[in-house]
Amino acid sequence: MSDTGTMSVSVLQALPQPVIVCTDDRTIKFVNYAAEAFFGASLSVLSRQKLDDLIAFGSPILGLVAAVAERKAPMTEYRVRVDSSRFGDAANERIVDAFASPLAEFEGSVALLFQERTMADKIDRQLVSRGAARSVTGLASMLAHEIKNPLSGIRGAAQLLEQSVTAEELPLARLVREEVDRIVDLMDKVEVFGDDRPIEREPINIHVIL
Repeated sequence: MSDTGTMSVSVLQALPQPVIVCTDDRTIKFVNYAAEAFFGASLSVLSRQKLDDLIAFGSPILGLVAAVAERKAPMTEYRVRVDSSRFGDAANERIVDAFASPLAEFEGSVALLFQERTMADKIDRQLVSRGAARSVTGLASMLAHEIKNPLSGIRGAAQLLEQSVTAEELPLARLVREEVDRIVDLMDKVEVFGDDRPIEREPINIHVIL
């Protein structure tokens, strides 16, 4: 290896950010020390795998590498969640900014660099997810309330009709009331999603459930 090549590898090894180089079929050809630490595996182990084996299916990173190889231009994805079987516990997920660039000297090869986000960014992501969940539960509660309000009036009108219609028309009035009651029961179940109270736990006979 030339002095220039040796220096290039030394520079890559000195970087604190994980760097991965893969070929046109996404076979891993090189990882620096930071990438070995990131994935918890040595170059000899990782170089026997493809990027698709290392990173979970459907990850934006796989799409990023494919796009860079096709367009032959550098691209970036921000705040990407990296899932890998090598991380073990799901709590150890990584959030990164991913920078990918084609290697002109090696047709189809792509260099990938991860800049891991800070703990504050991870917490912010979790808060956004929780906020979205609260928005959904709030919407469910509001929707159920808005539907049930007019139903009470319809049910009252159906009860009055039952007292004044002929015997032939009575089944129809009862049907209206019964359908209103059915929809109200359904909305009561929907409102459960908006109930923020702690779940009350109590013993129950398993035979009753079965």
